[in-house]
Amino acid sequence: METNGGVVYEFGKGTAAFLYPTPNAGTSQASQAFWSVTDVDGLMRKLKARGVVFEEYPDMPGERSAEGAVTAGGAKAAWFKDSEGNIMALIEEAPGGTVRAS
Repeated sequence: METNGGVVYEFGKGTAAFLYPTPNAGTSQASQAFWSVTDVDGLMRKLKARGVVFEEYPDMPGERSAEGAVTAGGAKAAWFKDSEGNIMALIEEAPGGTVRAS
């Protein structure tokens, strides 16, 4: 399904992959993996308690939650880096949003 400037590929058991074009491909400056979650802020609190540091993108448009998640384009999102420096993202579909394939 085409959505939000990319393509969602559905797999088994409710899993999916979202691919999108980016000028940063191959540089690890774009998100490498996304997890679709139901409560980004709650998960951020739990991960911060375990030492995860979330990225801040001050120039990114959108509304910020108290935890630092950004809401824009039909979703709330937060980013962190893995041990190799790859950017990972947590995504929560906003009401009426189109982040996931139905």
